[in-house]
Amino acid sequence: MKFGENLQKLRKEKGISQEQLAEQLGVTRQSVSKWESGASYPEMDKIVALCNMFHCDMDVLINKDITEEREKKDASSVVKEIFSGVTNYVKKTIYLFEHKSLKDIIKMCAQVFIIICVILLFAIPFMLLKEIVVSLFYTGDNWFSIFFAKFWNFIFNGGYAILAIATFLYIFKIKFLDSEEIIVEEVEEDKDQNSEEVSEDNNSKTDASKSNEKKKVKIIKVKKNDFSLLDLLVKVITVCLKCLFVLFLIPIIIGTIMLLIGLVLLIVLIFKGLFLAGPILLFLGGIVFTIVIIELMLDFIFNLKFSKRRIIITIISSIVVSSIGLGLSIWYFLNLNVINDVPNSFNTETKEEVYTMTDDFLVHYDDCSFNTKFVEDNSLTNQVRVRIDYYTIANDVSLERDNNEVYLNYEIVEGINIKQITDSVINNLKDGKIHAYDKLGRVSMTITTSKENIEKIKDNYQKYQDELDYEEF
Repeated sequence: MKFGENLQKLRKEKGISQEQLAEQLGVTRQSVSKWESGASYPEMDKIVALCNMFHCDMDVLINKDITEEREKKDASSVVKEIFSGVTNYVKKTIYLFEHKSLKDIIKMCAQVFIIICVILLFAIPFMLLKEIVVSLFYTGDNWFSIFFAKFWNFIFNGGYAILAIATFLYIFKIKFLDSEEIIVEEVEEDKDQNSEEVSEDNNSKTDASKSNEKKKVKIIKVKKNDFSLLDLLVKVITVCLKCLFVLFLIPIIIGTIMLLIGLVLLIVLIFKGLFLAGPILLFLGGIVFTIVIIELMLDFIFNLKFSKRRIIITIISSIVVSSIGLGLSIWYFLNLNVINDVPNSFNTETKEEVYTMTDDFLVHYDDCSFNTKFVEDNSLTNQVRVRIDYYTIANDVSLERDNNEVYLNYEIVEGINIKQITDSVINNLKDGKIHAYDKLGRVSMTITTSKENIEKIKDNYQKYQDELDYEEF
């Protein structure tokens, strides 16, 4: 049955019917049908014709599974095919320039220049797309935004350079190399007449004795094929669309990997006693959907053949699963009790210093990580009490004084206990709560002194800020 199955696969891959195949071979449609069903076998000349038509070996066509044989193609054969393709490309380019007149070469160079300009113009939408993607993921001057911007710039610039070169080579091939077919013929030249002429001129019998020798001569012909501008335009647009799909494919693959990592983390949470059904379904549906999108893009880029019915069913199923997961996730997070404070399981530390109040006494209190509070105590007319409260898991700070200026000195925390934070988050989610873990990095400062001193401290700090602004200006 191998022959019949192989013949049916090859015929369908080529997109021809049994009637069309029978017409090309000069047989009836019933004969082709019997061959494919295994009821009969064709004659030897028909098998040879089928091998030439479908570009396969006779032994593979008759005795082996042609799909498995194609999959057995190793890396060495692929490298050989690539090397052969590059060699043929170079040879055809050399032949093309060798057999063109100077006028034709100048005309071809002008067309090549126009093609390069068109390809460079396509850099404009590519650069705009790059800026849009970077702006979507920009979250401020932090390590994530900087890393993503540099990574995306590298991917985009390198990808565009490779695609631009590949597009130019492909357009050059279909416009010039494929439109002018190089035919190399070897003919045998009879030197009988030439040798006779030599013998008459030189009166040499030895040259006449060599008159029967024959010499092989290569004749190179250039055969121009019909190629319309519309065909070129269609192919160029197709190549550009494929290039865009390749660029879009990269972030989709990265997104799929991130979804897989998220799904693995959600599965790990199940063993921790936290089962989040909604996010699991949402991530699972998203992964299936992105995989199908990748298949569709690969189908368009490399002309692969995936089952359309399977793809449609998979897309619908992934959308349904993702919708259910999204609904359950929204319902779960809407029922969470949000507490705008840090859990009690984290330890705090307090440090307090008392300073003598002077007219130029300055406390650096206005910082984004500070939570500053002024407390009036009119008994402290000549003193200022400064107290700081912070979480030891994220900070290690102390009060430092330089002349009449007091500021916070931050030191590196050795080994932040990530496990303690994650365990706390998981336990809170089990109880249906969510705390403000961003406040772990904040420092609370309490300045206690008389009302008059408080006003003086604020005025001194304002003057300090004005001087900074003036120096920057």
